[in-house]
Amino acid sequence: MKARAAITAESGADGPRLRWRSDPPVVLRPTGGPEVYLVQAGGGPLGGDELGLDVHVGERGCLQVRSAGATVVQPGDPAHRARWTVTADLAGGAVLGWRPEPTVICDGAHLCSTMALALRAGARAVLHEVVVLGRAGQRGGRLRGELTIDYDGDPLLAHTLLLDGADPVLAGPAGSAGARVVGMIVVVGEGSGNPPEGAGEEQGLRWACSSLEGPGWLLLALGDRVTDVTQLLDQSGYGWAAAAGLAGRAWR
Repeated sequence: MKARAAITAESGADGPRLRWRSDPPVVLRPTGGPEVYLVQAGGGPLGGDELGLDVHVGERGCLQVRSAGATVVQPGDPAHRARWTVTADLAGGAVLGWRPEPTVICDGAHLCSTMALALRAGARAVLHEVVVLGRAGQRGGRLRGELTIDYDGDPLLAHTLLLDGADPVLAGPAGSAGARVVGMIVVVGEGSGNPPEGAGEEQGLRWACSSLEGPGWLLLALGDRVTDVTQLLDQSGYGWAAAAGLAGRAWR
Protein backbone atom coordinates (compact mmCIF):
# COMPACT_ATOMS: atom_id res chain seq x y z
CA MET A 1 0.00 0.00 0.00
CA LYS A 2 1.19 3.53 -0.81
CA ALA A 3 -0.15 6.65 0.90
CA ARG A 4 1.12 10.18 1.61
CA ALA A 5 -0.65 12.76 3.79
CA ALA A 6 0.13 16.46 4.30
CA ILE A 7 -0.23 19.23 6.92
CA THR A 8 0.23 22.98 6.54
CA ALA A 9 0.20 25.23 9.61
CA GLU A 10 0.19 29.02 9.36
CA SER A 11 -0.23 31.94 11.70
CA GLY A 12 -3.43 33.94 11.27
CA ALA A 13 -4.85 37.05 12.91
CA ASP A 14 -7.46 34.88 14.63
CA GLY A 15 -5.02 32.14 15.71
CA PRO A 16 -3.41 29.09 14.08
CA ARG A 17 -4.66 28.04 10.66
CA LEU A 18 -4.36 24.41 9.63
CA ARG A 19 -4.86 22.69 6.31
CA TRP A 20 -4.49 18.95 6.01
CA ARG A 21 -4.97 16.08 3.61
CA SER A 22 -5.36 12.54 4.87
CA ASP A 23 -4.45 9.59 2.69
CA PRO A 24 -5.62 6.36 4.37
CA PRO A 25 -4.22 4.56 6.21
CA VAL A 26 -2.39 7.79 7.24
CA VAL A 27 -5.27 9.80 8.72
CA LEU A 28 -4.93 13.24 10.35
CA ARG A 29 -7.20 14.48 13.15
CA PRO A 30 -6.87 18.14 14.30
CA THR A 31 -7.92 18.56 17.93
CA GLY A 32 -8.03 22.34 18.18
CA GLY A 33 -5.37 25.05 18.11
CA PRO A 34 -2.07 23.95 16.56
CA GLU A 35 -2.37 20.26 17.48
CA VAL A 36 -2.83 17.39 14.99
CA TYR A 37 -2.97 13.66 15.73
CA LEU A 38 -1.72 10.92 13.41
CA VAL A 39 -3.99 7.88 13.14
CA GLN A 40 -2.95 4.65 11.43
CA ALA A 41 -6.46 3.79 10.28
CA GLY A 42 -5.57 0.44 8.69
CA GLY A 43 -3.11 -0.84 11.30
CA GLY A 44 0.50 -1.58 10.61
CA PRO A 45 2.49 -0.52 8.64
CA LEU A 46 3.16 -3.92 7.10
CA GLY A 47 6.09 -5.09 5.01
CA GLY A 48 5.73 -3.58 1.53
CA ASP A 49 3.81 -0.47 2.70
CA GLU A 50 5.19 2.92 1.66
CA LEU A 51 3.65 5.62 3.85
CA GLY A 52 4.60 9.27 4.21
CA LEU A 53 3.75 12.70 5.58
CA ASP A 54 4.71 16.18 4.34
CA VAL A 55 4.70 19.00 6.90
CA HIS A 56 4.97 22.74 6.26
CA VAL A 57 4.92 25.36 9.00
CA GLY A 58 4.67 28.92 7.72
CA GLU A 59 6.29 32.07 9.08
CA ARG A 60 5.62 32.39 12.84
CA GLY A 61 3.33 29.35 12.62
CA CYS A 62 3.13 26.66 15.28
CA LEU A 63 2.37 22.94 14.97
CA GLN A 64 2.33 20.07 17.45
CA VAL A 65 2.12 16.57 15.92
CA ARG A 66 1.19 13.60 18.11
CA SER A 67 -0.35 10.19 17.47
CA ALA A 68 -3.51 8.54 18.73
CA GLY A 69 -1.63 5.41 19.84
CA ALA A 70 1.48 3.35 19.35
CA THR A 71 2.51 2.44 15.81
CA VAL A 72 2.84 -1.36 15.58
CA VAL A 73 5.03 -2.50 12.66
CA GLN A 74 4.22 -6.08 11.63
CA PRO A 75 5.58 -8.51 9.04
CA GLY A 76 3.93 -8.40 5.66
CA ASP A 77 5.48 -9.10 2.28
CA PRO A 78 8.72 -10.85 3.33
CA ALA A 79 10.50 -9.56 0.23
CA HIS A 80 9.91 -5.89 1.10
CA ARG A 81 10.35 -3.71 4.14
CA ALA A 82 7.86 -1.12 5.37
CA ARG A 83 8.75 2.51 4.72
CA TRP A 84 7.72 5.61 6.66
CA THR A 85 8.96 8.95 5.28
CA VAL A 86 8.44 12.40 6.80
CA THR A 87 9.56 15.71 5.30
CA ALA A 88 9.15 18.95 7.24
CA ASP A 89 10.08 22.52 6.36
CA LEU A 90 9.81 25.44 8.76
CA ALA A 91 9.79 29.10 7.73
CA GLY A 92 11.37 31.85 9.85
CA GLY A 93 9.93 32.03 13.36
CA ALA A 94 8.03 28.74 12.98
CA VAL A 95 7.77 26.15 15.76
CA LEU A 96 7.34 22.37 15.38
CA GLY A 97 6.80 19.85 18.17
CA TRP A 98 6.98 16.22 17.03
CA ARG A 99 5.94 13.75 19.72
CA PRO A 100 4.23 10.57 18.48
CA GLU A 101 3.59 7.57 20.72
CA PRO A 102 6.19 4.74 20.59
CA THR A 103 6.83 2.62 17.50
CA VAL A 104 6.79 -1.13 18.22
CA ILE A 105 8.79 -3.35 15.85
CA CYS A 106 7.33 -6.87 16.01
CA ASP A 107 9.29 -10.07 15.39
CA GLY A 108 10.00 -10.50 11.68
CA ALA A 109 9.11 -6.88 10.81
CA HIS A 110 11.50 -4.49 9.04
CA LEU A 111 10.93 -0.73 9.00
CA CYS A 112 12.91 1.97 7.18
CA SER A 113 12.01 5.32 8.76
CA THR A 114 13.27 8.58 7.26
CA MET A 115 12.75 12.13 8.49
CA ALA A 116 14.17 15.20 6.73
CA LEU A 117 13.76 18.55 8.51
CA ALA A 118 14.69 21.95 7.06
CA LEU A 119 14.54 25.08 9.24
CA ARG A 120 14.98 28.68 8.22
CA ALA A 121 16.81 31.06 10.57
CA GLY A 122 14.65 31.84 13.58
CA ALA A 123 12.69 28.58 13.41
CA ARG A 124 12.83 25.93 16.14
CA ALA A 125 11.81 22.32 16.56
CA VAL A 126 11.80 19.50 19.08
CA LEU A 127 11.65 15.89 17.84
CA HIS A 128 10.78 13.09 20.27
CA GLU A 129 10.89 9.43 19.16
CA VAL A 130 10.68 6.14 21.06
CA VAL A 131 11.19 2.67 19.53
CA VAL A 132 10.29 -0.60 21.26
CA LEU A 133 11.82 -3.88 20.09
CA GLY A 134 8.97 -6.37 20.04
CA ARG A 135 5.79 -6.91 21.96
CA ALA A 136 5.94 -8.65 25.36
CA GLY A 137 7.89 -11.87 25.01
CA GLN A 138 9.39 -10.96 21.61
CA ARG A 139 12.97 -10.03 20.68
CA GLY A 140 11.82 -7.50 18.12
CA GLY A 141 12.37 -6.89 14.42
CA ARG A 142 14.65 -4.55 12.49
CA LEU A 143 14.68 -0.75 12.22
CA ARG A 144 16.78 1.57 10.10
CA GLY A 145 16.00 5.13 11.15
CA GLU A 146 17.52 8.10 9.34
CA LEU A 147 17.25 11.72 10.46
CA THR A 148 18.70 14.71 8.59
CA ILE A 149 18.37 18.33 9.67
CA ASP A 150 19.38 21.47 7.77
CA TYR A 151 19.40 24.89 9.44
CA ASP A 152 19.24 27.99 7.25
CA GLY A 153 20.57 26.01 4.29
CA ASP A 154 23.49 24.34 6.10
CA PRO A 155 23.63 20.70 7.25
CA LEU A 156 23.21 20.44 11.03
CA LEU A 157 22.67 16.74 11.74
CA ALA A 158 22.77 13.41 9.88
CA HIS A 159 21.93 10.53 12.21
CA THR A 160 21.29 6.84 11.47
CA LEU A 161 19.94 4.34 14.00
CA LEU A 162 20.15 0.57 13.37
CA LEU A 163 18.26 -1.82 15.66
CA ASP A 164 17.53 -5.54 15.38
CA GLY A 165 16.43 -7.59 18.35
CA ALA A 166 17.34 -10.84 16.58
CA ASP A 167 20.85 -9.75 15.55
CA PRO A 168 23.45 -10.73 18.21
CA VAL A 169 25.72 -7.85 17.15
CA LEU A 170 23.14 -5.06 17.09
CA ALA A 171 21.51 -6.38 20.28
CA GLY A 172 24.86 -7.05 21.98
CA PRO A 173 27.15 -4.92 24.19
CA ALA A 174 28.21 -2.69 21.26
CA GLY A 175 24.58 -2.12 20.23
CA SER A 176 21.43 -1.85 22.31
CA ALA A 177 22.99 -4.14 24.98
CA GLY A 178 19.76 -6.05 25.48
CA ALA A 179 17.62 -2.94 26.04
CA ARG A 180 14.18 -3.16 24.45
CA VAL A 181 13.47 0.58 24.38
CA VAL A 182 15.47 3.25 22.54
CA GLY A 183 14.51 6.91 22.71
CA MET A 184 15.76 10.13 21.16
CA ILE A 185 15.03 13.81 21.62
CA VAL A 186 16.49 16.49 19.35
CA VAL A 187 16.11 20.21 20.07
CA VAL A 188 17.23 22.51 17.26
CA GLY A 189 17.01 26.11 16.18
CA GLU A 190 16.27 29.42 17.84
CA GLY A 191 16.52 29.33 21.62
CA SER A 192 17.56 25.68 21.86
CA GLY A 193 19.45 26.52 25.03
CA ASN A 194 22.05 24.47 26.84
CA PRO A 195 21.83 20.68 26.59
CA PRO A 196 21.28 18.49 29.65
CA GLU A 197 24.48 17.33 31.31
CA GLY A 198 26.47 14.79 29.29
CA ALA A 199 25.49 11.28 30.33
CA GLY A 200 23.95 9.25 33.12
CA GLU A 201 22.93 5.79 34.23
CA GLU A 202 20.27 4.39 36.55
CA GLN A 203 18.87 0.91 37.04
CA GLY A 204 17.51 -0.13 33.63
CA LEU A 205 18.18 3.27 32.02
CA ARG A 206 21.20 4.90 30.34
CA TRP A 207 21.50 8.11 28.34
CA ALA A 208 23.97 10.48 26.72
CA CYS A 209 23.60 13.99 25.30
CA SER A 210 25.66 15.78 22.64
CA SER A 211 25.72 19.36 21.42
CA LEU A 212 25.41 19.91 17.68
CA GLU A 213 27.71 22.06 15.54
CA GLY A 214 25.03 24.71 15.46
CA PRO A 215 21.96 25.66 17.49
CA GLY A 216 20.78 22.44 19.09
CA TRP A 217 21.45 19.19 20.93
CA LEU A 218 20.66 15.46 20.75
CA LEU A 219 19.93 13.06 23.61
CA LEU A 220 19.80 9.27 23.19
CA ALA A 221 18.48 6.87 25.82
CA LEU A 222 18.38 3.08 26.25
CA GLY A 223 16.04 1.46 28.74
CA ASP A 224 14.12 -1.59 29.83
CA ARG A 225 10.77 0.19 30.20
CA VAL A 226 8.91 2.60 27.92
CA THR A 227 7.76 4.73 30.86
CA ASP A 228 11.32 5.36 32.09
CA VAL A 229 12.64 6.37 28.66
CA THR A 230 9.62 8.55 27.87
CA GLN A 231 9.82 10.32 31.23
CA LEU A 232 13.51 11.09 30.72
CA LEU A 233 12.91 12.53 27.24
CA ASP A 234 9.95 14.59 28.41
CA GLN A 235 11.87 16.03 31.34
CA SER A 236 14.81 16.88 29.10
CA GLY A 237 12.63 18.73 26.58
CA TYR A 238 10.02 20.29 28.84
CA GLY A 239 11.83 23.56 29.50
CA TRP A 240 12.29 24.18 25.79
CA ALA A 241 8.71 23.19 25.01
CA ALA A 242 7.40 25.54 27.69
CA ALA A 243 9.47 28.42 26.29
CA ALA A 244 8.15 27.63 22.80
CA GLY A 245 4.54 27.66 23.99
CA LEU A 246 3.99 23.92 23.44
CA ALA A 247 4.10 22.53 26.97
CA GLY A 248 0.74 23.89 28.03
CA ARG A 249 -0.97 22.39 25.00
CA ALA A 250 0.45 18.94 24.46
CA TRP A 251 3.96 18.44 25.88
CA ARG A 252 3.07 16.36 28.89
